[in-house]
Amino acid sequence: MNMETWTLLGQFGPLGLMIGYLVWRETRITDARQQVERERTESDKALAAALSALTVTIQHLEQRIGK
Repeated sequence: MNMETWTLLGQFGPLGLMIGYLVWRETRITDARQQVERERTESDKALAAALSALTVTIQHLEQRIGK
């Protein structure tokens, strides 16, 4: 939130500042939540790639042992 927004809300007194704080806090929490979701998506992709490689390796070993 920029300074003009805080000034505008400040005209409504303590209640306006409280509402401004709650809005600011919610947007900050939302940004943090989005960052966690992005990191989780990247880690899930890495996990899926590792599991795929492990599956291929195990299948290859089974074929070599079976022959």
